[in-house]
Amino acid sequence: MSWYVLVEANESYSSDERGELVAKIPVEGGREAALAHAEEMSRTYARGVDPEQYGRLVFRTSPTSWLVEQTWLVRYDRSDSPSTLSRPMRICIAELVFAREPADPPKKGWRRR
Repeated sequence: MSWYVLVEANESYSSDERGELVAKIPVEGGREAALAHAEEMSRTYARGVDPEQYGRLVFRTSPTSWLVEQTWLVRYDRSDSPSTLSRPMRICIAELVFAREPADPPKKGWRRR
């Protein structure tokens, strides 16, 4: 089938730590091309703002996945020094091995039982 780069992250600022699939990028050229693209994304991909505004730590957690910690500085009112905030995300490659489109929803209106 085909290869993808997947990005998993928590898009909310709540205490819920569940990650969501926030990007699914198809890659032409097979597994090696997907690996190269994912490794580049681990160094450059940023959610929401200019990647140059983020600090970044990149950890290779397996031959096909990376854990990225993005950090940025904010200055709150009445604060002399900036605070550092961070968000993690996971980037990995995956081969699509099965796909099925969702079924159409039931038609509106009365239904007899």
